[in-house]
Amino acid sequence: MNEPERRGGGEGIARKRQPAKKPVDERKEAEKQARREARKAAEVEAQQQAARKRRVKTALYVVVGVVLVGAVGVFLYPRLVPPELAGVAKPANEGRTHLETGQTVAYATATPTSGPHSPGAPRCGVSSQQLPPELAVHALEHGSVVIWYQAGLAGDDVAKLRETINRFDDRVILSPNAQLDRPIVATAWNRLKAYEGPDPEIEEFIETYRGRGPENVRCPY
Repeated sequence: MNEPERRGGGEGIARKRQPAKKPVDERKEAEKQARREARKAAEVEAQQQAARKRRVKTALYVVVGVVLVGAVGVFLYPRLVPPELAGVAKPANEGRTHLETGQTVAYATATPTSGPHSPGAPRCGVSSQQLPPELAVHALEHGSVVIWYQAGLAGDDVAKLRETINRFDDRVILSPNAQLDRPIVATAWNRLKAYEGPDPEIEEFIETYRGRGPENVRCPY
């Protein structure tokens, strides 16, 4: 074979026909694209729904937490911060040491609310005789409320005080007091309020301060 023929044969091989590309089916491509976009949209929607569920769940936890904290606060607040009545004095704490039997104290007031006191405690209820202040302070230490009234208080007023005291079955004492300069004085541990008569608030004083002494001890009637 001569040289031209060899070259011609090589050129023929180089120009070998390439397979023709298949025509693009635009409809099918559009369908595929639509399916891809639909899947993508579904994934986005699923992610958004999951995020919404997380937000709702978080909000629910916050609401439940706030309710629980509020409930605990309502339960604990009166114990951590006991209520107070308006106008109630808070005398200084004079301590709570016990005296020897028969020993007395020269208190600065006729209605002491703390300080050294008798080693024994009085009975609760209505007393027709003036209660020794040393016994009264010990009662206050136990969480009792002592209601003092002037020895010359009108009988009807005394009867109303008796009715108030008899509504309670523990830790309330009613006693006359010849040294008072006010008709009625309600006392609890480090709390005191004077009244001009058998005010209905006296019952609220008892309910508010009874059981709030350094010791919580029931007393016999």
